[in-house]
Amino acid sequence: MTDSESLSSLKFFLEAQATIMRKIHSKLDWKYGGVEELVLDCGTLMKAKPLPRNIKHSSPKQCYWNCQELVFKRKNLTYVEGYAIAPQVSIPVAHAWLLTPEGYVIDATWNPPGVVYLGIPLSTNWVKSFLKLRKQTTNIQNFSIFEGNYLEKYSLLKNGLPPNAYSPHSLYTTKLSSNS
Repeated sequence: MTDSESLSSLKFFLEAQATIMRKIHSKLDWKYGGVEELVLDCGTLMKAKPLPRNIKHSSPKQCYWNCQELVFKRKNLTYVEGYAIAPQVSIPVAHAWLLTPEGYVIDATWNPPGVVYLGIPLSTNWVKSFLKLRKQTTNIQNFSIFEGNYLEKYSLLKNGLPPNAYSPHSLYTTKLSSNS
């Protein structure tokens, strides 16, 4: 699958899922019907680079944990959640990765990296405080912020992300709507 076909597949999948979630949940007062709609609205398109030599591949199928551990140790990286397509898999999956200051994806979980990434770069300070509050109220840590938002009674879907949630590095990425 080419990069263009992967992007089309990702966008089609998220739009279909967003439509289904709006029909199933039909919470008209919520800003978003599901994570897919949130990512479509706020997400940016990102390109992967090979993993830098000073970062090793981490545990498979532990993307949230892997990325949260790295972003708290390396201040120059940005935590991102969204959807991506791995080279070996033709369907989009919820995923976490890191963003360099130059705006490139580094994926410590997938080897090789994915072919297309669409996600929301999040402020490290906001991620830390969000996960700290989650741990205090639910005793669960290092879990997907978006997929695990049921633990906060879907606050991010109801209200959207607060302004301080966004990373300044999102300025170096490409909004999906500008490529549509």
